[in-house]
Amino acid sequence: MAIAEIVAAVLVVALAILCWNAGVTETVFVAAGDSGPEYVSTRYAGPWIALGAVSVVLAGLLLIDGVRRLLRPPLHTR
Repeated sequence: MAIAEIVAAVLVVALAILCWNAGVTETVFVAAGDSGPEYVSTRYAGPWIALGAVSVVLAGLLLIDGVRRLLRPPLHTR
């Protein structure tokens, strides 16, 4: 079970990266004439960024619990 949680944490981190990339959009405006520089506008989509942040928190919790289960000695019950 602990290994499954660690693998799930890695998958959730991958999901967080995908969400973050979906939430950031750059638009390049070319310079008007030869005198001015180009302008790059960055737009952030809140729901995608929030989902990425929640995914990172979930991955952290899964990782902490997975490591705890690996390091904890097994309980002997009768």
